[in-house]
Amino acid sequence: MLEFLDINGERIAFRRAGQGPAVLLIHSLGLDCGLWTRTLEALSDRFAVVALDCRGHGASSNRGGFTVEAVASDARTLMETLGHARFHVVGMSMGGLMAARVAAKAPSSVLCLVLCGAYVSVGAAGPPRIAATRAELANTSMADFGRAYADDTILPTSDAAARRFVAHAIAKMTAGDYLDTIEAILTADITSLLPAIAAPTLVLTGSADRRAPPEKGRELAHAVRNARFEELQGAGHLAVLDAPDIFNSHLRGFLTQGHLGDGATRSTGRHPPR
Repeated sequence: MLEFLDINGERIAFRRAGQGPAVLLIHSLGLDCGLWTRTLEALSDRFAVVALDCRGHGASSNRGGFTVEAVASDARTLMETLGHARFHVVGMSMGGLMAARVAAKAPSSVLCLVLCGAYVSVGAAGPPRIAATRAELANTSMADFGRAYADDTILPTSDAAARRFVAHAIAKMTAGDYLDTIEAILTADITSLLPAIAAPTLVLTGSADRRAPPEKGRELAHAVRNARFEELQGAGHLAVLDAPDIFNSHLRGFLTQGHLGDGATRSTGRHPPR
């Protein structure tokens, strides 16, 4: 069931399920909390799972503008309002920017951090992509744009329902909210925040991810002092949709473990704390 809270001048929509240690889920560009439907099912027997719609996505408002800082604040305030002083936080792609910011700015609140298909910055590629998207949306409906995005993002071998979900979620957005979002996330750079992340961290990247490929995931894991990297076979940029069972198994195992163990370096890219 979709619920709502008024937070930071916005009406934020979210879903929640289960009881136990809290887990916050932050979705990727253009999508909404429906991204995490299978994850809520996979975790709710052991965790209190909360999945929000970011500003301008799903059923959440976007009155004050979309920024990484604002959405991270929305997410943290949502958890505090729901009574979760400490929680795990999981971010997919764009959501990784917010998840990392929460972990860096509120280290005492974050138990573990999981970054999926995440990136630190797109660098010089950001402005041209923003300009190209702005030009495309001037002549394309959000429905057509959503279908094209889904076809380009979801692997051909994945469930057709995943492709339909992505296309439909993007079609529900306004062009203005979509452009507001990409202008924020494609100019963001969280490099300076990474040394402040103290929580045990898992970086998950699909083996077929073209937007944030495995080498970028390894670099991200190396930059966080207490992190490990895992590559998910048969998954692309949205691993939770391409390979939900594998993704949720890795996620559940890490959250249940709650720590990085002995810190020994392994072939997955895990390295000892620095």
